[in-house]
Amino acid sequence: MRDLIDRPLQDEKMTVPDQVKYLYSIRSVRETNADTAARIRENKLSNFNVNLEKMDGVVDFVCGVIRETYPSNESLGEIPVHGRFQHFNSGDPCRLQNVLDGMKESCDDYELCKRLVDLFVISVLLDAGAGNQWKFTEPNGRLTGRSEGIAIASLYMYTSGVFSEKAGGPLVNGSKLATLTEEELLLGLQVTPENPMTGVQGRLHLLNKLGETLQAKRGLFPDERPGDLVDHFKASAEDGVLDLEVIWDALMELLLPVWPTQGRVQLDGYVLGDAWPLRSKDGGIVTFHKLTQWLAYSLLKPLQDYGGFRVKNVQLLTGLPEYRNGGLFVDLGVLELKPEVYAAGMATALKNGLSVAAYRPEEDVIVEWRSCTICLLDMLLPAVNSQM
Repeated sequence: MRDLIDRPLQDEKMTVPDQVKYLYSIRSVRETNADTAARIRENKLSNFNVNLEKMDGVVDFVCGVIRETYPSNESLGEIPVHGRFQHFNSGDPCRLQNVLDGMKESCDDYELCKRLVDLFVISVLLDAGAGNQWKFTEPNGRLTGRSEGIAIASLYMYTSGVFSEKAGGPLVNGSKLATLTEEELLLGLQVTPENPMTGVQGRLHLLNKLGETLQAKRGLFPDERPGDLVDHFKASAEDGVLDLEVIWDALMELLLPVWPTQGRVQLDGYVLGDAWPLRSKDGGIVTFHKLTQWLAYSLLKPLQDYGGFRVKNVQLLTGLPEYRNGGLFVDLGVLELKPEVYAAGMATALKNGLSVAAYRPEEDVIVEWRSCTICLLDMLLPAVNSQM
């Protein structure tokens, strides 16, 4: 673990615990990355040359993709909130609804909301790169890979009771997660030598740690299930209005003990999660909290549709700083690796038998790329809205 207590605090008037609390917050994500937005406009990034004149092409591309599925102005209102919900329906728009319909005989909408939270938390924790070869095969023979395939696999595992010791419904149970075995996970994900998946051990560790956390935090999770969060949200809402920051704080309490600690930045012994030093900030910390954001986005639809909540301050969430979004700006020429940075990445690639520049996740080029992704998505939004 890297301890940055010798680094300058974001605000020198803050105590270390206050500083850590700030860096855990959703507000810190956009605020700690604000310096990068200025550097983009001035073309003063450490690792990339910036071609902002190519942003018009990005706007055209994004609008074109949207119009392929939502051709009329009226249909734009049907665009769902970004989240895991859509992944469950990849290739079959009724897949998740069929599962929910089967549950309605034994539970009301409020319990359905809890069950969806159970499912989504598990599915998001399983959602890491699967590699190019792995695919999940459904009973009807349909094959799905990557993130969508993992979502579908997690749904089948969930409905078959893999994540629970309790009979009477497909739930998630802390004691079962804490003792989930590699064999059970390999079987559920259909991993074999012929169908390999990268990072199975890492996924298992996350689920085991989640189970331990659900058992340890019985005040927030009396039934040892992520769905207990819905009761916490109900108690925190005012006239059905739930603040995004309440959701965020609860998710951070659940997930911080789950995230890996090895190689992660810490401040005076506090592990900061998805937060990294950025060279252009003199080693100051930028926060991303990508998976927590992905989960927060994913919970909005079940909380609204089945929990009856109205969520405010959703705009505090940012665009996700991940390779698909970041790749948009690289592929369309807005960001271009500086020659010396590209050469270093190719040297690493050649050593590892790869054909494209390669870097470790904690390297400054990746941290800056992710920071740029947040800022460029914020720049892209008003331009896309204007053109649509």
